[in-house]
Amino acid sequence: MDSTFNWKPEQTLLEKVINVASQGGESPESIVSEAVRLYLETQLVEPVDNYGSDPLIGLFAGTPDFATNSEDILQQEITEKSGWTWK
Repeated sequence: MDSTFNWKPEQTLLEKVINVASQGGESPESIVSEAVRLYLETQLVEPVDNYGSDPLIGLFAGTPDFATNSEDILQQEITEKSGWTWK
């Protein structure tokens, strides 16, 4: 594996990095190193399985088409004693 690295950034990108570095009192190299480190951290993070850790998923029984067929489902479930009553 060839370990040489020949990076020639676009001129406008290089100027922006130099400006940010000078405003923050840092070197352009440290700005680029930090940007690469942050990029690599976001790329190497494994996707989080939110469904596996949510204790409410699967708690309630229902059909997968509930949102699209809610009116039909309610109509099927209604009984004579459904709804509000006067006491």
